[in-house]
Amino acid sequence: MRRNAIAIKKFPWISLALLLATYGIIGWQLSALESHWILWILAAVATVLLAVAVSSPWSKVRDGFASCFKSDSKAFLVAVTIAFFSVVIITWLHIFVHILVVLSASMLVRLDVQATRWSSRQSFWLIAIASLVSLALGAFMHIGLSHI
Repeated sequence: MRRNAIAIKKFPWISLALLLATYGIIGWQLSALESHWILWILAAVATVLLAVAVSSPWSKVRDGFASCFKSDSKAFLVAVTIAFFSVVIITWLHIFVHILVVLSASMLVRLDVQATRWSSRQSFWLIAIASLVSLALGAFMHIGLSHI
């Protein structure tokens, strides 16, 4: 009994609530814009990819970035790509602020889950399922409340 109480107490409730609220707001906004179904699929795929990126071990991410700089041509291509995306981010800053908030909330959940010694697979499933459910819940809440 005591062990279960400690596990529940260590569960990242606050960071998970922040993640749920963040994705709920994005789902609400996508629903309010009456987005095409392709945009919903892109949002779901991006959500799962973000969960994979956040929950993967950092050594794999570091090794992936390090391989981009092994040759001069790859380093030049990476520098040009980063410069291009920097201009796009600055131009569409109002959109990328939402992405940064989602990324921050996901990373906060990952850090809290990592502190409780969950595996990468468990943190992936927690982040992915919570994010997708919250995205859909935000859309359903908008639909339900807009018809009142």
